[in-house]
Amino acid sequence: MIIRLLGPLELTGPNGAVQLSSAGQRTLVARLALNPGETVPRSALVDALWSDEAPATATKTLHSLLARLRGQIRDAGLGELITTREPGYVLNAPADTVDAARFEALVAAARHSDEPLKSAKMLREALSLWTGDPLADCRPGEWTRQESARLTDLRMDATEELMECSLALGEHAAVAPLVNALVEQHPFRERLWEQLMIALYRCGRQAESLGAFHRARGVLVDELGIEPGPRLRDLEQAVLTADPRLDLPERTPVPVRGNLPADRSSFVDRPETDHVADLIRRHRLVTLIGVGGVGKTRLALHVARGEQPPDGVWLVELAALRDRALVPHAVAEAMGVVDQTGRGQLSVLTEFLAAKDALLVLDNCEHVVDHCAVLVDTLLRVAPNLRVIATSRRALRVYGEQVMSIAPLSVPYPAATLFAQRADAAIPGSFVITAANEQAVTDLCRRLDGIPLAIEMAALRVRALTPAQLLERLDDRFRVLTDGGRTALPQHQTLLATMEWSYDLCSPREQLLWARASVFAGSFDLAAAESVCSDDALTADFMFDAVDGLVDKSVLQREEHAGVARYRLLETMRQFGQTRLRAGDDEPRLKRRHRDWYAGVAVQGERAWFTPRQVATVAAMSTERGNLRAALEYSLTTPGEAEAGLRLAAALWFYWVGCGRFAEGRHWLNWALSLETEPSRARCKTLWVNGYLATLQGNTSAVPALLEACRAEALVLGDEDADVFATYVQGAAAVFDDDLPLGATLLAEADRRHAELGHMDSNVVMARVALAITVAFGGELDRAADICTKARAVCEEHGELWARAFALYVLAFVAMGRGDVVEARELALTSLRIKEKFNDLLGIAVSVELLALISVITGSASHAAMLLGGADRVWQSVGLPLFGSANFAASHDQCVALCRQALGPEGYDEHFARGAAMTVTSVVAAAQS
Repeated sequence: MIIRLLGPLELTGPNGAVQLSSAGQRTLVARLALNPGETVPRSALVDALWSDEAPATATKTLHSLLARLRGQIRDAGLGELITTREPGYVLNAPADTVDAARFEALVAAARHSDEPLKSAKMLREALSLWTGDPLADCRPGEWTRQESARLTDLRMDATEELMECSLALGEHAAVAPLVNALVEQHPFRERLWEQLMIALYRCGRQAESLGAFHRARGVLVDELGIEPGPRLRDLEQAVLTADPRLDLPERTPVPVRGNLPADRSSFVDRPETDHVADLIRRHRLVTLIGVGGVGKTRLALHVARGEQPPDGVWLVELAALRDRALVPHAVAEAMGVVDQTGRGQLSVLTEFLAAKDALLVLDNCEHVVDHCAVLVDTLLRVAPNLRVIATSRRALRVYGEQVMSIAPLSVPYPAATLFAQRADAAIPGSFVITAANEQAVTDLCRRLDGIPLAIEMAALRVRALTPAQLLERLDDRFRVLTDGGRTALPQHQTLLATMEWSYDLCSPREQLLWARASVFAGSFDLAAAESVCSDDALTADFMFDAVDGLVDKSVLQREEHAGVARYRLLETMRQFGQTRLRAGDDEPRLKRRHRDWYAGVAVQGERAWFTPRQVATVAAMSTERGNLRAALEYSLTTPGEAEAGLRLAAALWFYWVGCGRFAEGRHWLNWALSLETEPSRARCKTLWVNGYLATLQGNTSAVPALLEACRAEALVLGDEDADVFATYVQGAAAVFDDDLPLGATLLAEADRRHAELGHMDSNVVMARVALAITVAFGGELDRAADICTKARAVCEEHGELWARAFALYVLAFVAMGRGDVVEARELALTSLRIKEKFNDLLGIAVSVELLALISVITGSASHAAMLLGGADRVWQSVGLPLFGSANFAASHDQCVALCRQALGPEGYDEHFARGAAMTVTSVVAAAQS
């Protein structure tokens, strides 16, 4: 359900939008929705509709409006959304379904955060909820005017606070034009004028900053007859005297404290809670074991939320992982550890965590238990302050492990409490335990053996049945399952019986979807379900109905990513669906269709990479990574499918290269190449992509064999495309090895042949950029600038950012060579901001190196030394610093020499160490200050 008030009013339910035909109905919805879950008196509703001029028939008309409104709401599938609660009415909706409530909550949370980056993110999310003027289509009146004005003021306050956060993050160049436009629309808001002056001053535009003050004074004096306030006048003096307090202060990096998700439903306490909390405080590894659905994950997360280690609490979800070798990758991914070198991910993690005081929660370890055991044992040995909570159906068998078997909930309580809470959540305000139903609830929970998942599934049925009716039907189901001889089902049989019962209550189409959706690894969207799961028995036309039915029954969990609804099966539900799928002969067909769909997703991503959808493609691939991995593993473990695996692994080059997934990319590419040794176009592409990744890792010694094989096979096959891309990669590797003549020759050849073959994509642009940096190293600055200016124009024409950022870096390098420091800094900063969007560590590292040189040349040696330390920190996660190239290192060496000359050896080392201790995020922020 969605209720939108911050623009055209919308009320949407499972069956579509509620058609609110009158301004009166829209006003009632708005008045109730602004206080969801709270009783709004009838008098307040009358005031909202008629202000002080209510007719004599106001109460009767109100009842009539509400009666029609409630009928329309029921038709939209929202049930009793509006109910009577004396002395008025209540809208039974969670606050986060109302955009205005969510907006206010996000703004409040942003104000309470002392981390500008976090606050800015929340404020951007809050402001993105606005689609127009609030309450504009409601009935005009005093309440509407006041509430609209209040929300509009909040919007402007939030906008100002976002600008404040952006300034604190060093984004003054971006803030200046935004605030300049805002002061035109809101000329009497002095805080905006202050922000404009600060942004302009930090951009080095002192005269324009003073000009902004005079503009502000002119507006305030001429229009309002008042002088600017003391803050604005003080700011004018500070700009005049270049007060150092106006400079962006160096921020102490704030470490990320973890990634635990918010608790989406209430936690019913259980006796083991305190014991598990005590165990993890006294021991370093606690494994919670038990049958599926017994509540291991909920308990682990609840305990973890009570811990506050300095370096955070990190959840690693392993249920969607199929390839055991990727367990370390999953942990690194969850913790935000990006390493593009050729080192094993376990080595990367041990180095990263060695000095950390953190808590890891490894969830659903049972299917990768051996690899989890190796990982945990290794990490605990090298990281003395690391602790781990694991959930699994069997122990890890690691030294020092404390194994806790999680029992079902006690009956009657807390099992009955869980039932009551979930039943009430199904229809808010509809269920409480009373003397009349308490025994039935108790017997029901006992029959379900106190298993939380089984109880939650049964509780959903109170929409249609009483607890007594539920108990009767459950008894019948259990008798069928055990041929009437049941006295006490073992716990796993109880859960299976409940699953079977829920399965039987689904429609035939819903049953098919439940089984077929088990092939997805993680979440999926409706389009994927329609493609993978549909056939004559479950046509695409009925897929939404089946999805909606399973969401309504809580078999599928609904999520939202980038405004798109996605769905996932809880792991226990997925395993049940998998057994149903395997009971027939449909699993191979479904897995192949799953692979084919995600191979298509990869190809679409490859095509979208050279378009304005490039940044969105990064997010899409990240969302789909579980399914992409499952598709790759299916291809590489199923006889006869290896060539499809080659094509898929190679098609994802943009993900491996552009999103910094060098190590994982080479894992899949090497595996695919080891299986498929016969020459083919797919193999040729896989070879040059693998060589590309090895080059970017600085592992140029591995490149010749890969590219020689590629070019030899391409010659046999007549594959000119693969041959020219291999030529480009070979040229880039030569430049990294400081063989500039060979590099220039190969890159020029690649550029010429790309043009002949009609190629145009990010790699074609990168070949030109690589040629430009090569000739720039040779002193041909004008030629390098000409090449990169044309490459930049091509990128801008196509909306491409990733390669464009490298072109900007080379143009910055050229500007430095010409002595234009201001131009160089703007270009390097723009390049850095783009690379930050992609988490492209290589691009970040080279940009920070150049900005360090600019800093020392412009008189800020301490800042430059700190940036050098930060760049060194980033290079450790990329590979060889500056690719081990003397040409790339020349400006770095110049920067170091100038810093040491200005600061002295000890001063240089001190500032360098400060930078080296920063996170990548902090390094990027510091480079922009």
